[in-house]
Amino acid sequence: MNNFIFFLLSGSFTLATGYKTEAPPISENKTLTYKNIEERSVSEEEFPYQIRIQEVGSFVCGGSLITVKGSYFILTAAHCVRNVPASELTVVAGEVDRYKVSGNEQTRQVTRIVIHRGYSYPEFYNDIALLAIDKPFTVNSYVSPIPLPTQGQKTTGDVIVTGWDFAKRTEFKTTRFLNQMRLTIIDDNICRLSFMFRFQWVPDSMLCTGIGYFVWDNSNPCDKASGGSMKAVNGGYLAGISSWKPTCRSNPLLGMNTEVSYFVDWIEHEATLLL
Repeated sequence: MNNFIFFLLSGSFTLATGYKTEAPPISENKTLTYKNIEERSVSEEEFPYQIRIQEVGSFVCGGSLITVKGSYFILTAAHCVRNVPASELTVVAGEVDRYKVSGNEQTRQVTRIVIHRGYSYPEFYNDIALLAIDKPFTVNSYVSPIPLPTQGQKTTGDVIVTGWDFAKRTEFKTTRFLNQMRLTIIDDNICRLSFMFRFQWVPDSMLCTGIGYFVWDNSNPCDKASGGSMKAVNGGYLAGISSWKPTCRSNPLLGMNTEVSYFVDWIEHEATLLL
């Protein structure tokens, strides 16, 4: 028993799988495979709700296009927009290739930022923010909102995470093309067990992702994927917001995400005040 506790506190999960793995090289067709995970660039109409958030023109985070009472808002992580004035933020929808204009992009100015009052750093509790924009998006096959879950809805099974920074993460480079990755929701109790060595509590409002019960470093998004969309495979709704993980280079730890279903009432309340 003492050896098992030491094993957890040391942050090593090699016993769970029996071996360690290295990230494979990046292939020419922009498809990466980490064990049983496939990461690939997406088509232009595949994830029309994905948003790129810019601060003074520079890419900072991802986001999701949602609607509340017929009005459009952007949902993202609070840590992406804290201490940033709304006047410096713009959001881009309909984009897949960051280096090439396709004509499908739509850019809007952020007018208001609402960060959850319970947000705390560095714990990342209540890591959620709502952005108001200056004018509605034109909905088409390239730009359209993702449905919200119901308040308290439980998400199980797999999710699809999208963002621009999964590849070459050991070099901390963003990718040119929007990528998607399929991950599995991890049980809360197993997730809490894996964070014992950090002495950090994982609340019910966080959603753990990985593969099976344990996850290798390269299987969860980091850095610029923060704030990005996590769609439930079963249901097609916005299950989570990419939030944080302890490291993007070393320990094989779980990815942490804001569970949207815990905040639906908050989203609707704050959006109504912004209308």
